[in-house]
This record gives sequence, structure tokens and C-alpha cells, in this order.
Amino acid sequence: MAFVSFIDDLGFVVALILAGAVVMTYTAIRAFWHLLRNDPTRLRAGIRASAAPAGIIGIAALAIGIFIEYTWPFLLSDGLGSYNIFFGDVTCFFALVMIVYAIVAYQGLKLEYAGLFAFVAGIITAWYGYWGYTTLVAPGELGLTKDPLETFLLYGAYAAAGVFALPASLVVDWWLEHPGPTFPKLSFSRTPVTEEVPEAPAAGAGSEKPHYRVPYWVYLVTVWFPVFMFLAAIAAWFYIGDILPAHLTSPP
Repeated sequence: MAFVSFIDDLGFVVALILAGAVVMTYTAIRAFWHLLRNDPTRLRAGIRASAAPAGIIGIAALAIGIFIEYTWPFLLSDGLGSYNIFFGDVTCFFALVMIVYAIVAYQGLKLEYAGLFAFVAGIITAWYGYWGYTTLVAPGELGLTKDPLETFLLYGAYAAAGVFALPASLVVDWWLEHPGPTFPKLSFSRTPVTEEVPEAPAAGAGSEKPHYRVPYWVYLVTVWFPVFMFLAAIAAWFYIGDILPAHLTSPP
């Protein structure tokens, strides 16, 4: 094949994925902490503050993803013909999810549709990871990369985080829309729920603020998003350790 000028950005792509996972893990933990303290003001402020790093990461990843998609010089005969699809598509999905989240977070909009977008992107990423790991590229050789297991774990962790982003965003939206001294009960009624005004304490009663209790189902629904985001960060960290030496010593 004739020489084609090409820049290998895979290491930078994985670094952006690692940065995105760290930002979203930290944001989710802080948001859950403010939910436990029944502090919607700080929760909204924390989500809004995360829009800047998430947006910058998303824009950079989108630029690289588009670059990979449109400038990939290798052919199927080179053994690298489908890599622009395997890496470029998923990079663009990751970037778009981060950008959509950044816009929603900065504007103070409902997280529901950002979570829905992440859910769809997570399902698609899972399929890419599955086929990338199980594709027979040569007799007895599975995987589209030299690190098929690490790639599968990275794609799988991000896919799971995307799937669980939807229920986590729905819980946060529901809680923000129904403030009050207790966690709002789930209801499918179309009638707007008004904020309950706590009764005034009886004469002589203490003025200590009652403990805000969060139902156990909230823990079960929301905890998986930061857990899988953290696992995605770990997978990206080890993936960088595997690919960076080879890419630095023999860059295409």
C-alpha cells in the first residue's frame, strides 16, 4: 500500500474517555451526596459546574471521532479496514453523549433525555464491544485489536454506565421536581404534586431538623451509574497502559 499520512490518536481518545469517566463519576457521587442531604440548590449547582469539563471533553472527542471516520487510510487488505468503524463510531457516540449532557446541565434542563440518549448509546456500545471481541479476524484469532479483553471491558463498562444513566437521571429529575421534607413517593398521576408544608412543631417541642430518609430503592437504582463509570475509568487506565508503549515506539 502506498504511504498515507496518518496520525494515530488512539491514546488521546482513551485519555479523553478516562477523563470523561472521572468527571461523570465525581459528579454522580456529589449529586447523590446532595440528594442524601436534601439540598437541591447545591445539587443543581454541582451539575451545572460539571457542564464545562464535560462539554470540552465532548467537543475534543467529537473532533477526533470525525477525523477518524473521514481520514482512515487503511484498507481491509491491510487488516485494519474496519477500525474506523470500531473506534470512530463509538468515539462519536461518547462525544455526543457528553455534549448533550453538558448542554442539559448548563441550561438546568431535565436530565431525562440526556439519560435516554446515554441509554441508547450504551446499548450500541455493548454491541460494538461484543462483535469487536468475538469477531474472527484470522484462524484461531478473535478480536479486532491486539488487546481484545481490555477493549471488551472498556466498552462493556461504558455500555453499562450508559444504560444505568437513564434510571439515575429519572430519579434525580423526580426528586428535583418534588421538593419537600421527605423523599417524594412515586406516582403516575398527571396531577402536579405540590410541595408539602411541614407542620409547625408543638409547643415545647425541639426544633431539631428531622433526618431526611431516602428509600432503599433509590440506592439500588442510582448506585450502578457511578459504579460502572468508575469501572470504565479503571478499564481506560489499564487500556492506556497496554497501548501507549506500542503506539509511542511505532506510531503510524
